[in-house]
Amino acid sequence: MAWFGSKGAAAPGMGRVESWMKIFFGDAFITAVTTEDELAAALPGRAYSCIGQSHSYNGIQVIPGITALHMGQSQFKQCTYDPVTETATCGPSLKIVELKQELLKHRRKMLNSGNHMEQTVIGALTGGTHGYGAQAVIAQSVVALTFLDGWGKKVTLTQGDPDFPYAALSFGTIGPIISVTMRTAPLESYQSDAWITRLSKKAALARGAVAVTAAFVPYSDPTDPLIMLHTLRPASAGKAARQSGSSIFSLKGLTEFLLRQLWAFDRMVPTFRYWLQRAANRLDLRSHKRIITAEDDLDYLYDPDPGLKTQRAPSLLTGFFTTTYTAYNLAFFVPIDRTEEVVRFIMLEAAKLRSLGFVLKSMISIRELADASDLPFAGNYGQPVSAIDLFADVRDYAWLERLQRAVTSYFPEARPHWGKSAIVDDFAPALGADHMAALRALHQRHYPPGTLSPNEAVRKLFDLGDPVAGASIAKATAI
Repeated sequence: MAWFGSKGAAAPGMGRVESWMKIFFGDAFITAVTTEDELAAALPGRAYSCIGQSHSYNGIQVIPGITALHMGQSQFKQCTYDPVTETATCGPSLKIVELKQELLKHRRKMLNSGNHMEQTVIGALTGGTHGYGAQAVIAQSVVALTFLDGWGKKVTLTQGDPDFPYAALSFGTIGPIISVTMRTAPLESYQSDAWITRLSKKAALARGAVAVTAAFVPYSDPTDPLIMLHTLRPASAGKAARQSGSSIFSLKGLTEFLLRQLWAFDRMVPTFRYWLQRAANRLDLRSHKRIITAEDDLDYLYDPDPGLKTQRAPSLLTGFFTTTYTAYNLAFFVPIDRTEEVVRFIMLEAAKLRSLGFVLKSMISIRELADASDLPFAGNYGQPVSAIDLFADVRDYAWLERLQRAVTSYFPEARPHWGKSAIVDDFAPALGADHMAALRALHQRHYPPGTLSPNEAVRKLFDLGDPVAGASIAKATAI
């Protein structure tokens, strides 16, 4: 699915650039190129940004009034695998799913991935996309990259270069990135376990898992919330698929079914969103499902059932009602040892907002990034963290920004997700002045004013020069 749309009135020669779910938008001169020489020639002498097949909710690549180089529509789909180094090198138009399919031919896989495989590989890298478990941030697997500077000249950085950690995860401050080389891993089968249980049982059930994610039922008991827990372990001999739970013909079974389909149920009858969760909490549901994933499953992290969803019988509910396509998603990272405190705080704050007509959509999703990254702007820089994802109806997205502000006020260690957080000054202390200065210096060294232009929120946070002429603040202060 394209990251931008063409709907809406625009000046001649311009098209509409939109964030996922269309909350943020602006008109830009959308340009696709076919060759590297054509791309290099298009850069000097103009302000530009790079867009693609992304999955960013916060409009980080919406920069109005300038040239938007559409790397997703350009045909830079090169992808090669080196069996000696066990690395893959790919271009800026290649999608995650296409890279996975190519690696499968060599019995290899990505180290980790997000849940939306239609985004481009480089878009996922630069935006901080992550999965969960070890080496969860996709950019952590990069060992080399090549980008074009503001004069259209190639610059190649490799691990060990002082600038490399800043360029590898740079959220629109470095670009276009025209090539990345990434580490890969051998294929592996996993034991995937999914439970409906209580938070108090999580530690015991997740013991020994290599990857853990949990979805908290936001209007259950905050002292011991109802959760949907998912763990992965390497598959071992003697373990087989299994499933347990209540009969669908019982009240517990019916509520359990509705809870598993909450993404559909709360879309169709949002009035009952809160009451379904309260009923599930009162009934104290329990269930367990185990799947042994196939080695060649492309999406075992998020969809452990055999094959891709697109390869199975079509589901109208999946297409019309999943939060990916119906909700605004805001996310941020907190130290893993403070996860439960933060979630309880969010649950209590969200409960107070019900009197104003706001109800969280779906679950509070937690993905554990189990190790530390050395990339300064990764969510898990320096320590393991949990990625916390909040969902709301699109019209209610601003309530999520209010909850984010509340979290950063009381948990200053919170770090931004570059494609989902509201990018605000609150994050500056956690990012660190020295690292912010290093990225600023890297950007200004390679991109003089009037060339690559980052999103206004990023520009302001990192003090990257004047706003573009099409930004509201520039228009408001020009008179």
